[in-house]
Amino acid sequence: MSASLAVQSLIVAALRGAPGLATLTGVFDGVAPDAIAPYLTVGADSMADWSHQTGTGHEHAVRLALWDDRPGTARVKVLAAAAETAVRALAGSRDATRIAGVAFVRTVFVKDPGGWTQAAIDFRIRTEQL
Repeated sequence: MSASLAVQSLIVAALRGAPGLATLTGVFDGVAPDAIAPYLTVGADSMADWSHQTGTGHEHAVRLALWDDRPGTARVKVLAAAAETAVRALAGSRDATRIAGVAFVRTVFVKDPGGWTQAAIDFRIRTEQL
């Protein structure tokens, strides 16, 4: 399994198990056109080399997109905070990829003309190959 897919799997597991995200209707791997709000998608992401003298490593730039169709931004802001907490606590390993560190970068809240709100939550996650 690639390091990117391992990180994605760890993120999805953390989000699905987070108590503050119980109201989400799903955590998806891409656009979910038939999903009922609120829901979250994992990606876009990119991966760069973070190798060092003693091993191979990667730095992942990961974006979570949280979608809500309610007026206002209160619910999406509460859910975004819970998602941030869950990913910040990410630890462990999967398929020979170990989480070495997680850094929250930013959250941007955007309202579209159709009434939907999106929270784009960005992280930098560093991993090491075991």
